[in-house]
Amino acid sequence: MAEIHITEIQYVELNSEEGLEFKYKPEVPKLKLVGTLLDAETEDEEEGILFLTQKQLNQVLLNKDIDLKVLDDRWFLNKPLTKEQSKKIGLVDVDAEYMGTAGEFKCYEAVKIS
Repeated sequence: MAEIHITEIQYVELNSEEGLEFKYKPEVPKLKLVGTLLDAETEDEEEGILFLTQKQLNQVLLNKDIDLKVLDDRWFLNKPLTKEQSKKIGLVDVDAEYMGTAGEFKCYEAVKIS
């Protein structure tokens, strides 16, 4: 298990990937967050994908004054994150399982948000 932090969000969409085996509540629909992820252990920051539930996404965004808008079945930030918002999101610990890569993206499944 890895501890990762979200430092930037490009977009969020409903997961449409077939054949993925989720460990955390596999029966619950997952969202696919594409953005910049920081691995706390290695301090590597790179573009990645985080699969998470709606509840987990709400926990990440809670009290951070972030607005998402829907465009073509994807949720985008209404305006770019401020430094303060980026810092607040980055402080949220996401315990995640590494799932492999999809193209150039590392993929993780969120197990616990704290």
